Amino acid sequence: MKRSARKKVAVLGARYGDLVVERGALGPLGIDLSEARGTTEDEIIAASAGAQVILCGGAPKISAVVIRRLPELKAVVRYGIGVDTVDLAECTKRGIYVANVPDYCIEEVATHALALILSWARKIPIAQANTRAGHWDVAPVKPLRSPRDLVVGILGFGRIAQSLCRMVRGIGFQVWARDPYVPKSRILKKGARPVSLNALVRHSDFISLHLPLSSKTRHIINAEQLKKMKPTAYLVNTARGELIDEKALQAALNRGWLAGAALDVMEKEPPNPDHPLRKMKNLILTPHCAWYTERSQKELREKACAEVVRVLRGGVPKNLVNKVALG
Repeated sequence: MKRSARKKVAVLGARYGDLVVERGALGPLGIDLSEARGTTEDEIIAASAGAQVILCGGAPKISAVVIRRLPELKAVVRYGIGVDTVDLAECTKRGIYVANVPDYCIEEVATHALALILSWARKIPIAQANTRAGHWDVAPVKPLRSPRDLVVGILGFGRIAQSLCRMVRGIGFQVWARDPYVPKSRILKKGARPVSLNALVRHSDFISLHLPLSSKTRHIINAEQLKKMKPTAYLVNTARGELIDEKALQAALNRGWLAGAALDVMEKEPPNPDHPLRKMKNLILTPHCAWYTERSQKELREKACAEVVRVLRGGVPKNLVNKVALG
């Protein structure tokens, strides 16, 4: 194949250490790969110049400015479920496909959320700190309550949330759920109790967030909501960092509006080394790893590459987010 006939794919924000899967899937088709971190608009534009597809994960934001500077761009494919880092309106306006991988890491994220819930349900961080300090006493973790006496409130009820619902119900927790886009009959069928946002916030012992990020959901958990929570309750977020107002959360944890929190995602990633939340004893913090297992990583990369192939062969992505782009 002549050099001029080769296609280009810009790979931005990949965290895999190599592009073995991508080269294996795209290389035989005569596709050149250009890899970059893409932390600024100028870096993204430079790395993506001449590319027909951007394959991106992590933090790179595909803004309107970037899109306008890439006239050959046909599609943006996300390594992941969320597409909040892509300017959907600008892509749609220009007929650029935006695709994601909505059906990977379902069990992984649900399992991670479950692990965080159980860590606080059994007060593992407190018990560990106590034993490391040389003590051997159950008193610091008292009182502990049975799952049968606790409510897990799930905000958002998509695939991951429904998987978590199944898991926590199997352990014995009561489950309440809120999602205005999911019929109450479906929530009931999954064994959860459909409730209002206000009821979920006020009465849950654990609140687990499973919402996409949008203008409506940004800071949905703010000072007003945090003040409504039980002082014995815990907040868990494995979805998007910006669902929570972090300054309000810091104040809530300091003032005892809730007992603790567990975050796998933050508003800015990675957070600064001196970020106040890093130092809080009533917070579990993990590095946006809920999605990861070797199986889920391989599945993600293969499915994302399959979308790239569909586009470069003149087809439409299987998981097209902006269907209106079809015209």
